[in-house]
Amino acid sequence: MPSVPFDAQAWQTRYPALFATVGAEGAQACFDQATLFLANDDTSPVKNLPRRAALLGLIAAHLAQLGLGGAATQTPGADQPALVGRITSARMGSVALEADLGPVSAAQAWWAQTPYGAAYWAATAFLRTARYVPGFPQTPLSWP
Repeated sequence: MPSVPFDAQAWQTRYPALFATVGAEGAQACFDQATLFLANDDTSPVKNLPRRAALLGLIAAHLAQLGLGGAATQTPGADQPALVGRITSARMGSVALEADLGPVSAAQAWWAQTPYGAAYWAATAFLRTARYVPGFPQTPLSWP
């Protein structure tokens, strides 16, 4: 099964703020590193190539965001990165805003640091569920 090549133009279209900050070489490096998290060859659990490309793109965006410390999604003059989760509290005087992603497992915590990682985690739920693969041929149990 072929691997998914990195498409810098597609990644730039999907993540323009990140691309403007990391450039084509940085995006390629993040994509290469993304293959450490999701195999990009015939051993990959994601056999659908467009789906694998989208997932690798999300991982690359997550890695780029982490590497930037949130700078790519900040609004000008802001000193806080983009929020992840739902807004749980807001104030106007002295501006305060809190967000909560809900209960987060230890495995999910690293992914929940960016919107891209949270999207990847949600999109890959099918990889974290057990699948029953019956043996062939089925041998029914018989009781005497």
